[in-house]
Amino acid sequence: MVRSTVDDLLFDESTNEALRNELPEAVVSFLEVATHLGDGVTLIVFGTLLYWFGGEDDQRKRALVIGIGLGALALSAGMKGIFAAPRPELAFTPAEYPGYSFPSAHALGAAAFYGGLAAVADTGSRFQRYLLAGVVIFLVAFSRLVMGVHYLGDVVVGVVVGLAFVAVVVRSPDPEPGTLFALSGAIAVLAFLLGSTYFVTLTIGASIGALIGWRYTTVRPSNARGASLLVLGYLLIPPLIVLRWWSPSLPGRSDIAFLGYGADVVGTGVEIVGYAIATAVILAVPVIGARANDWPQVVWLQETLPFRGRRLDPEQVEEYWTEE
Repeated sequence: MVRSTVDDLLFDESTNEALRNELPEAVVSFLEVATHLGDGVTLIVFGTLLYWFGGEDDQRKRALVIGIGLGALALSAGMKGIFAAPRPELAFTPAEYPGYSFPSAHALGAAAFYGGLAAVADTGSRFQRYLLAGVVIFLVAFSRLVMGVHYLGDVVVGVVVGLAFVAVVVRSPDPEPGTLFALSGAIAVLAFLLGSTYFVTLTIGASIGALIGWRYTTVRPSNARGASLLVLGYLLIPPLIVLRWWSPSLPGRSDIAFLGYGADVVGTGVEIVGYAIATAVILAVPVIGARANDWPQVVWLQETLPFRGRRLDPEQVEEYWTEE
């Protein structure tokens, strides 16, 4: 009886239909765009840019946000693979939308990433940061219902798990990014042992790479200029696109052949190594970039673009666009 009531409240397609029917088409279109604020690629790009172009003095905080995001990915992927719950089937649900329904990875990832960023950042007041994070998290979670790709229970659990994970991390005495990276890998391995294969190899590889990259970075000066980071980031784009496209663990990609073997042990091993290398390099870029500070192209870019060290200078940005 209790389970039936919960299902009717949290996992009933009529909730999605009621919300969709009450909203103007312009609002629906806006939410279909806003939902991308919770995309895995969006969060990775945001996290990477914040990590690269912030100051050296708060690099640890920014690495902590990446660790929170990676932990959220491990939790989401593990839970999705274990429960393997089908998505809603509604007239407005996108055709053949990939992946499982419970919990909402968008809601969980947005809650963890934006909540973690609000908790560790020092820009503006705490109220302003939490308010902005709350608005973004709500928009992402609500958009998943309106699009018909998740039930109410999926997004509620996603937000609760994401925020709870942030609370545990930030309330820990002196949280360490390396510990979070190791924890993310342990969660992914546990999820695999419990039967999940959903993004598990990706998460394990990224966790290993993040741990190695962070250990490498913490014992070396990371005084790369902004232009150095731009050049290295540009060079990283092609291999990251190839890795993302090829990855056998992506929903709907399990049939990709790897040298004739399919997505088997060989492909899985290459995927883990590939994501480990990619993530290690991303975290080590501020150190690697320091060696490119004197490249002629970097010197020219640094003098041309509105950088002050590795940060964008708002005053220079205004002057730059005024001159243009």
